[in-house]
Formats: sequence, C-alpha cells, structure tokens
Amino acid sequence: MPVFKVPGPIGVNVSGSMGLGGDPFAVNGIHQAPSCGSNGGCDPYHATQPHHMAHKQSPLDAPEWDGVVNICYDVKGKQFGELMMSLRDSAISYAQDRRAELSRWDEMSKARTKSWFNSSSDEIRDYLLPIMDSVIRVLKSLTPQNFEYDTQENRMGSGCLPGQGLVLTGVLAAVCPTDIVSHRITINMGFFEVPKMGYSYGRTDFGQKDSQLLTLIHEVTHFYDVASSTDSFNGVFNASQNVSNAKAKMNADSLAAYILGID
Repeated sequence: MPVFKVPGPIGVNVSGSMGLGGDPFAVNGIHQAPSCGSNGGCDPYHATQPHHMAHKQSPLDAPEWDGVVNICYDVKGKQFGELMMSLRDSAISYAQDRRAELSRWDEMSKARTKSWFNSSSDEIRDYLLPIMDSVIRVLKSLTPQNFEYDTQENRMGSGCLPGQGLVLTGVLAAVCPTDIVSHRITINMGFFEVPKMGYSYGRTDFGQKDSQLLTLIHEVTHFYDVASSTDSFNGVFNASQNVSNAKAKMNADSLAAYILGID
C-alpha cells in the first residue's frame, strides 16, 4: 500500500497555551500544521486515512452564524445554481486568458508571473501551464450538483474528516482535495457575505478582498488533480506580501489572484 507524506491537518480549531489560535501555526483559530519536510520528521498519513478539508478562510473576522439557514442561502435552489454557473463561466474565461498568456510568453506574461511568484523563468511557465489546463478542465465539468452545504455529513461524503462544518466561523467554502472524481465543493455561510466578482468600487478591475469568484477558483486549485494547492498565505493581500516565498506558487490565493489578473 503506498504511503504519502502530505502537509498537516488543514482547518482544525486548536487550543494552545495562548488559547484558541494561540498555536504558532494558527491563524484566526484555523490550524495549519507544518509539513513533514524532507527529513521525514513527522509521521506520514496513509493513503487510506481520511484527509482534512482544504477551505477558503476569510482573513477578516466574520459574524457568527446563528444556525438558521436563510431562504436566500438555498444552495440547492435554481438561483444559486445559476449564480455558480455564471461564476464558473467567468472563471473559465480568466483561466483561458492566463493560458493564452503563458503560450505567448511575452513581456506582459512574464511580468504577471513575476508579480505573483517572483519568477519569469521558463520553469514557472512550465509549472503553470498544466495547472491552467487542469483548472479549465475541472471548471468546465462543474454543474449545480457539484455544490453542497458545508456540513459534516457532506464533508465525510466527499472523503474527508467531518470537521465543524457550517459552524466554522469565517469559512467561505471547502473541498476535500482527494475528491478528484466528483469534485464536490461545499459552501459555507461566509460565501454569502462576500461580493460576487470583487471589483474595485466603480471599476471593473479586481481589488484584493475576497469574492465568490476568487473563492471558486481558490477551491478548484486545491484538488489533487489540479494544483494540490495549500493555504500558506490566506487572503490576496497576504499572498501579495509573500511572493518571494517558495510556497507562493502552491498557494491557493496566489494562484487564484494570478488567474484573475489581480495587480
């Protein structure tokens, strides 16, 4: 049976000596354990062991969800399905734009990869090209049936541990990265508290705040058959401050911001 070493649990509330979130690897109470590293210094996870969900966590404090699902939060309703298909189509268009840029590999294309991954080398182009193809492939496969409530039952159904589901404050959406057949995306209450596109006020270019469009792309990159992305730097602004870090090219918000062409 193959054994894989993967980063530690994502999306686990932990209490440390400094209280909830006091752990040095915790942000807003969400724990990202350090990876095992090349020296094998921690126990590997077996392929048969359920994984933790990878989720989009808002870097801002979000109000507590009161447990009552408003009718406008009907994830299985027709209007929500239409919303997600509209977001899907927009995401495909932006990913195709980045794919075309990488194929041209002109100065503008190199400047964009430099701004998000601190590299304009052929290596970063060769790294990103198959990711763009995979993002486009998975996005095109999505239908309204791919979206579910972020409940413990649905998390387990996608192959991951239950976690806290809808009561996890500040979470927008989540996926089980190993769910590479069904590509289910679970929607949490925070998703309804961010704008659809995330344009800057009065303009048609993107700001650095969370949006539903950014969240969709972010989640798709987490799948193991897309980019196996991580949440090392949560939030677009945080990602923009860490472009020189080697983890940037695997960071979900860095990849999503790059795809959307955020400056």
